Amino acid sequence: MGNPRFAALLALSGTLALGAPVPAFHTVQKGETVYAIAKQHGTTPAEILQANPGLNPARLHPGEKILLPGKQAPQPAVSTPAPAAAASKTNTWFRVRQGDTLSAISRDTGVAVTDLRRWNNLQEDTIRPGELLRLQATPPAKKAPAKDRVAGKSPEPAGPAKKTVPAWKFVGPARAEIDAPKDRLRDWEYIVVHHSGTSGGNAKIFDYYHSEQRGMENGMAYHFVIGNGSDSGDGQIEVGRRWLKQLQGGHLASESLNEISIGICLVGDFSRSRLGPRQTAALIELVQYLRQTMPDRTLKFRLHREINTRPTECPGRLFPAPAIHEILDQPRTTG
Repeated sequence: MGNPRFAALLALSGTLALGAPVPAFHTVQKGETVYAIAKQHGTTPAEILQANPGLNPARLHPGEKILLPGKQAPQPAVSTPAPAAAASKTNTWFRVRQGDTLSAISRDTGVAVTDLRRWNNLQEDTIRPGELLRLQATPPAKKAPAKDRVAGKSPEPAGPAKKTVPAWKFVGPARAEIDAPKDRLRDWEYIVVHHSGTSGGNAKIFDYYHSEQRGMENGMAYHFVIGNGSDSGDGQIEVGRRWLKQLQGGHLASESLNEISIGICLVGDFSRSRLGPRQTAALIELVQYLRQTMPDRTLKFRLHREINTRPTECPGRLFPAPAIHEILDQPRTTG
Protein backbone atom coordinates (compact mmCIF):
# COMPACT_ATOMS: atom_id res chain seq x y z
CA MET A 1 0.00 0.00 0.00
CA GLY A 2 1.06 3.60 -0.43
CA ASN A 3 3.11 2.95 -3.57
CA PRO A 4 1.26 4.64 -6.49
CA ARG A 5 3.63 3.23 -9.13
CA PHE A 6 2.95 -0.34 -7.96
CA ALA A 7 -0.79 0.33 -7.66
CA ALA A 8 -0.88 1.57 -11.25
CA LEU A 9 0.90 -1.55 -12.49
CA LEU A 10 -1.56 -3.78 -10.64
CA ALA A 11 -4.50 -1.85 -12.09
CA LEU A 12 -3.16 -2.25 -15.61
CA SER A 13 -2.54 -5.96 -15.06
CA GLY A 14 -6.30 -6.46 -14.68
CA THR A 15 -6.70 -5.76 -18.40
CA LEU A 16 -4.46 -8.68 -19.46
CA ALA A 17 -5.99 -11.65 -21.20
CA LEU A 18 -6.86 -14.65 -19.03
CA GLY A 19 -3.83 -16.87 -18.53
CA ALA A 20 -1.22 -14.13 -19.10
CA PRO A 21 1.93 -14.50 -16.98
CA VAL A 22 1.73 -12.86 -13.56
CA PRO A 23 4.22 -10.00 -13.11
CA ALA A 24 7.18 -10.87 -10.88
CA PHE A 25 8.15 -8.36 -8.22
CA HIS A 26 10.72 -8.11 -5.47
CA THR A 27 9.66 -6.68 -2.12
CA VAL A 28 12.38 -4.43 -0.72
CA GLN A 29 13.70 -5.46 2.70
CA LYS A 30 15.28 -3.09 5.20
CA GLY A 31 18.87 -2.23 4.24
CA GLU A 32 18.65 -3.68 0.70
CA THR A 33 20.22 -1.88 -2.26
CA VAL A 34 19.60 -2.02 -6.00
CA TYR A 35 22.90 -3.80 -6.50
CA ALA A 36 22.07 -6.46 -3.89
CA ILE A 37 18.61 -7.04 -5.42
CA ALA A 38 20.09 -7.32 -8.93
CA LYS A 39 22.67 -9.86 -7.74
CA GLN A 40 19.99 -11.90 -5.95
CA HIS A 41 17.86 -12.20 -9.09
CA GLY A 42 20.65 -12.64 -11.65
CA THR A 43 20.21 -9.29 -13.35
CA THR A 44 21.96 -5.89 -13.37
CA PRO A 45 21.17 -2.56 -11.64
CA ALA A 46 20.75 -0.86 -15.03
CA GLU A 47 18.12 -3.41 -16.10
CA ILE A 48 16.21 -2.94 -12.82
CA LEU A 49 16.24 0.84 -13.29
CA GLN A 50 15.01 0.45 -16.88
CA ALA A 51 12.13 -1.77 -15.70
CA ASN A 52 11.21 0.71 -12.94
CA PRO A 53 11.43 4.25 -14.46
CA GLY A 54 10.42 6.03 -11.23
CA LEU A 55 12.77 4.12 -8.93
CA ASN A 56 15.42 6.13 -7.07
CA PRO A 57 18.32 3.80 -6.11
CA ALA A 58 19.36 6.16 -3.32
CA ARG A 59 15.94 6.05 -1.61
CA LEU A 60 14.61 2.48 -1.41
CA HIS A 61 11.87 1.92 1.17
CA PRO A 62 11.09 -1.40 2.95
CA GLY A 63 7.94 -2.92 1.49
CA GLU A 64 8.37 -1.19 -1.87
CA LYS A 65 7.62 -3.42 -4.89
CA ILE A 66 10.21 -3.57 -7.68
CA LEU A 67 9.38 -5.12 -11.05
CA LEU A 68 12.05 -7.64 -12.04
CA PRO A 69 13.38 -7.19 -15.60
CA GLY A 70 12.68 -9.85 -18.19
CA LYS A 71 9.25 -10.69 -16.74
CA GLN A 72 6.09 -10.21 -18.77
CA ALA A 73 4.16 -7.36 -17.25
CA PRO A 74 2.19 -4.34 -18.44
CA GLN A 75 4.17 -1.14 -18.17
CA PRO A 76 3.17 2.46 -18.88
CA ALA A 77 4.64 3.85 -22.08
CA VAL A 78 7.76 5.92 -21.48
CA SER A 79 8.55 8.67 -23.93
CA THR A 80 11.96 8.96 -25.50
CA PRO A 81 13.64 12.17 -24.29
CA ALA A 82 12.60 15.15 -26.38
CA PRO A 83 15.12 16.62 -28.81
CA ALA A 84 17.34 19.39 -27.53
CA ALA A 85 15.70 22.80 -27.55
CA ALA A 86 16.69 25.32 -30.18
CA ALA A 87 19.72 27.49 -29.48
CA SER A 88 18.99 30.09 -26.81
CA LYS A 89 19.36 33.78 -27.53
CA THR A 90 22.24 35.46 -25.76
CA ASN A 91 19.82 37.24 -23.41
CA THR A 92 18.17 34.04 -22.24
CA TRP A 93 20.80 33.53 -19.52
CA PHE A 94 22.71 35.83 -17.17
CA ARG A 95 26.03 34.90 -15.55
CA VAL A 96 26.25 36.15 -11.96
CA ARG A 97 29.24 38.40 -11.21
CA GLN A 98 30.91 39.17 -7.91
CA GLY A 99 28.68 41.52 -5.89
CA ASP A 100 25.53 40.90 -7.97
CA THR A 101 22.17 40.63 -6.19
CA LEU A 102 18.77 39.51 -7.51
CA SER A 103 17.43 43.04 -7.23
CA ALA A 104 20.40 44.47 -9.16
CA ILE A 105 20.05 41.82 -11.87
CA SER A 106 16.33 42.59 -12.04
CA ARG A 107 17.08 46.28 -12.65
CA ASP A 108 19.74 45.51 -15.29
CA THR A 109 17.68 42.98 -17.23
CA GLY A 110 14.12 44.19 -16.68
CA VAL A 111 13.08 40.79 -15.30
CA ALA A 112 11.05 40.81 -12.07
CA VAL A 113 12.69 39.30 -8.98
CA THR A 114 9.71 36.97 -8.54
CA ASP A 115 10.25 35.63 -12.08
CA LEU A 116 13.98 35.17 -11.46
CA ARG A 117 13.15 33.11 -8.36
CA ARG A 118 10.47 31.05 -10.12
CA TRP A 119 12.36 30.35 -13.35
CA ASN A 120 15.53 29.32 -11.47
CA ASN A 121 13.87 27.34 -8.64
CA LEU A 122 15.43 29.65 -6.04
CA GLN A 123 14.19 29.06 -2.50
CA GLU A 124 16.23 32.03 -1.21
CA ASP A 125 17.91 35.12 -2.66
CA THR A 126 21.46 33.81 -2.25
CA ILE A 127 23.29 33.60 -5.61
CA ARG A 128 26.92 32.75 -6.38
CA PRO A 129 29.43 34.32 -8.78
CA GLY A 130 29.62 32.30 -12.00
CA GLU A 131 26.10 30.89 -11.64
CA LEU A 132 23.81 31.03 -14.71
CA LEU A 133 20.35 32.49 -14.16
CA ARG A 134 17.51 31.91 -16.60
CA LEU A 135 15.92 35.16 -17.86
CA GLN A 136 12.98 33.57 -19.67
CA ALA A 137 10.38 30.99 -18.77
CA THR A 138 11.20 27.43 -19.77
CA PRO A 139 9.22 26.46 -22.90
CA PRO A 140 7.00 23.38 -22.38
CA ALA A 141 8.79 20.19 -23.37
CA LYS A 142 7.47 18.38 -26.44
CA LYS A 143 6.78 14.72 -25.88
CA ALA A 144 8.16 12.31 -28.44
CA PRO A 145 6.20 9.16 -29.39
CA ALA A 146 6.56 6.36 -26.87
CA LYS A 147 9.52 4.24 -27.92
CA ASP A 148 11.64 2.29 -25.47
CA ARG A 149 13.85 0.45 -27.94
CA VAL A 150 16.73 1.35 -30.22
CA ALA A 151 15.43 2.91 -33.42
CA GLY A 152 15.16 0.58 -36.36
CA LYS A 153 14.84 -2.67 -34.40
CA SER A 154 11.64 -4.67 -34.25
CA PRO A 155 10.18 -5.66 -30.88
CA GLU A 156 11.18 -9.09 -29.60
CA PRO A 157 8.48 -11.76 -29.90
CA ALA A 158 6.79 -12.85 -26.68
CA GLY A 159 8.30 -15.88 -25.04
CA PRO A 160 10.46 -17.05 -22.16
CA ALA A 161 12.84 -14.46 -20.79
CA LYS A 162 16.36 -14.89 -22.15
CA LYS A 163 19.69 -13.12 -21.88
CA THR A 164 19.80 -10.40 -24.54
CA VAL A 165 21.93 -7.42 -25.45
CA PRO A 166 20.87 -4.43 -23.27
CA ALA A 167 18.22 -2.19 -24.84
CA TRP A 168 20.24 0.96 -24.02
CA LYS A 169 17.11 3.09 -23.58
CA PHE A 170 19.06 6.29 -22.87
CA VAL A 171 22.24 5.54 -24.81
CA GLY A 172 20.29 4.41 -27.88
CA PRO A 173 19.43 7.83 -29.39
CA ALA A 174 23.06 8.99 -29.02
CA ARG A 175 24.72 5.67 -29.81
CA ALA A 176 25.90 6.57 -33.32
CA GLU A 177 27.74 9.64 -32.00
CA ILE A 178 29.17 7.75 -29.01
CA ASP A 179 30.46 5.01 -31.33
CA ALA A 180 31.83 7.44 -33.97
CA PRO A 181 35.41 7.63 -32.64
CA LYS A 182 35.68 3.94 -31.64
CA ASP A 183 38.67 3.33 -33.95
CA ARG A 184 40.74 6.15 -32.44
CA LEU A 185 39.88 6.21 -28.74
CA ARG A 186 42.31 7.81 -26.30
CA ASP A 187 43.65 5.77 -23.40
CA TRP A 188 41.02 7.00 -20.98
CA GLU A 189 41.37 5.90 -17.35
CA TYR A 190 38.62 7.74 -15.47
CA ILE A 191 34.99 8.77 -15.87
CA VAL A 192 34.30 11.87 -13.77
CA VAL A 193 30.78 13.11 -13.01
CA HIS A 194 29.93 16.79 -12.43
CA HIS A 195 26.79 18.86 -11.97
CA SER A 196 26.22 22.07 -13.90
CA GLY A 197 25.33 24.03 -10.75
CA THR A 198 22.40 25.56 -12.67
CA SER A 199 18.68 24.79 -12.79
CA GLY A 200 18.79 24.28 -16.56
CA GLY A 201 21.01 24.19 -19.61
CA ASN A 202 22.17 21.85 -22.34
CA ALA A 203 25.32 21.12 -24.35
CA LYS A 204 24.80 24.05 -26.74
CA ILE A 205 24.36 26.54 -23.89
CA PHE A 206 27.41 25.24 -21.98
CA ASP A 207 29.48 25.26 -25.17
CA TYR A 208 28.62 28.92 -25.76
CA TYR A 209 29.60 30.00 -22.26
CA HIS A 210 32.77 27.93 -22.11
CA SER A 211 33.83 29.31 -25.51
CA GLU A 212 32.70 32.93 -25.26
CA GLN A 213 32.84 33.65 -21.54
CA ARG A 214 35.68 31.41 -20.36
CA GLY A 215 37.68 31.50 -23.59
CA MET A 216 38.11 27.71 -23.83
CA GLU A 217 39.56 26.89 -27.25
CA ASN A 218 37.72 23.57 -27.59
CA GLY A 219 34.41 24.81 -26.22
CA MET A 220 32.38 22.83 -23.68
CA ALA A 221 34.67 21.39 -21.02
CA TYR A 222 32.76 18.08 -20.80
CA HIS A 223 32.51 15.14 -23.16
CA PHE A 224 28.86 14.39 -22.35
CA VAL A 225 25.85 16.20 -20.89
CA ILE A 226 22.78 14.50 -19.39
CA GLY A 227 19.70 16.74 -19.41
CA ASN A 228 17.10 17.26 -16.68
CA GLY A 229 14.12 18.17 -18.87
CA SER A 230 14.75 21.93 -18.93
CA ASP A 231 16.57 22.64 -22.20
CA SER A 232 16.90 19.01 -23.34
CA GLY A 233 15.08 15.80 -22.45
CA ASP A 234 15.07 14.40 -18.92
CA GLY A 235 17.83 11.79 -19.11
CA GLN A 236 18.78 12.79 -22.68
CA ILE A 237 22.48 12.16 -23.41
CA GLU A 238 24.21 14.83 -25.50
CA VAL A 239 27.63 14.17 -27.03
CA GLY A 240 30.17 17.00 -27.08
CA ARG A 241 32.87 17.75 -29.65
CA ARG A 242 35.59 16.75 -27.17
CA TRP A 243 34.32 13.17 -27.36
CA LEU A 244 33.75 13.19 -31.11
CA LYS A 245 37.32 14.48 -31.69
CA GLN A 246 38.79 12.57 -28.71
CA LEU A 247 40.18 15.75 -27.17
CA GLN A 248 41.28 16.06 -23.57
CA GLY A 249 38.69 17.44 -21.16
CA GLY A 250 38.65 20.86 -19.54
CA HIS A 251 36.64 19.85 -16.50
CA LEU A 252 39.41 19.23 -13.93
CA ALA A 253 42.01 21.53 -12.40
CA SER A 254 44.84 19.16 -13.37
CA GLU A 255 45.89 19.10 -17.03
CA SER A 256 47.40 15.64 -16.62
CA LEU A 257 44.08 14.31 -15.28
CA ASN A 258 42.16 16.04 -18.08
CA GLU A 259 44.26 14.00 -20.54
CA ILE A 260 42.87 10.70 -19.21
CA SER A 261 39.44 11.64 -17.77
CA ILE A 262 36.07 11.57 -19.53
CA GLY A 263 33.80 14.32 -18.18
CA ILE A 264 30.03 13.81 -17.77
CA CYS A 265 27.93 16.80 -16.68
CA LEU A 266 24.49 16.27 -15.13
CA VAL A 267 22.31 19.35 -15.62
CA GLY A 268 21.14 20.59 -12.21
CA ASP A 269 22.34 21.95 -8.88
CA PHE A 270 22.56 19.00 -6.49
CA SER A 271 23.50 21.22 -3.58
CA ARG A 272 19.89 22.48 -3.74
CA SER A 273 17.89 19.64 -5.30
CA ARG A 274 18.12 15.87 -5.68
CA LEU A 275 19.11 13.84 -8.71
CA GLY A 276 16.07 12.50 -10.59
CA PRO A 277 15.51 8.84 -11.54
CA ARG A 278 15.85 9.32 -15.31
CA GLN A 279 19.16 11.18 -15.00
CA THR A 280 20.33 8.49 -12.57
CA ALA A 281 19.45 5.69 -15.00
CA ALA A 282 21.03 7.55 -17.94
CA LEU A 283 24.28 8.10 -16.00
CA ILE A 284 24.55 4.44 -15.02
CA GLU A 285 23.77 3.29 -18.56
CA LEU A 286 26.27 5.71 -20.15
CA VAL A 287 29.11 4.67 -17.82
CA GLN A 288 28.44 0.99 -18.45
CA TYR A 289 28.28 1.54 -22.21
CA LEU A 290 31.53 3.52 -22.26
CA ARG A 291 33.21 0.68 -20.36
CA GLN A 292 32.08 -1.72 -23.05
CA THR A 293 33.72 0.42 -25.73
CA MET A 294 37.09 -0.24 -24.04
CA PRO A 295 37.21 -3.99 -23.38
CA ASP A 296 40.88 -3.93 -22.37
CA ARG A 297 40.56 -1.13 -19.83
CA THR A 298 38.34 -0.74 -16.76
CA LEU A 299 37.31 2.90 -16.56
CA LYS A 300 37.33 4.03 -12.92
CA PHE A 301 34.33 6.08 -11.78
CA ARG A 302 34.91 9.22 -9.69
CA LEU A 303 32.96 12.27 -8.53
CA HIS A 304 34.51 15.65 -9.35
CA ARG A 305 35.27 16.31 -5.66
CA GLU A 306 37.00 12.94 -5.30
CA ILE A 307 39.60 13.52 -8.00
CA ASN A 308 39.98 17.29 -8.42
CA THR A 309 43.24 18.80 -7.16
CA ARG A 310 41.34 21.79 -5.76
CA PRO A 311 38.55 21.55 -3.13
CA THR A 312 35.05 21.47 -4.61
CA GLU A 313 31.57 20.31 -3.55
CA CYS A 314 30.70 19.21 -7.11
CA PRO A 315 28.47 17.34 -7.94
CA GLY A 316 26.72 18.75 -4.85
CA ARG A 317 26.14 17.70 -1.26
CA LEU A 318 22.77 16.08 -2.12
CA PHE A 319 24.23 13.85 -4.86
CA PRO A 320 23.57 10.18 -3.87
CA ALA A 321 27.26 9.20 -3.88
CA PRO A 322 27.05 5.92 -1.87
CA ALA A 323 24.22 4.47 -3.97
CA ILE A 324 25.82 5.45 -7.30
CA HIS A 325 29.25 4.21 -6.22
CA GLU A 326 27.81 0.86 -5.15
CA ILE A 327 26.51 0.31 -8.66
CA LEU A 328 29.33 1.82 -10.73
CA ASP A 329 32.27 0.63 -8.62
CA GLN A 330 31.34 -3.00 -9.33
CA PRO A 331 33.32 -4.94 -11.96
CA ARG A 332 31.93 -4.44 -15.44
CA THR A 333 29.65 -7.23 -16.62
CA THR A 334 29.58 -8.36 -20.24
CA GLY A 335 26.38 -8.34 -22.25
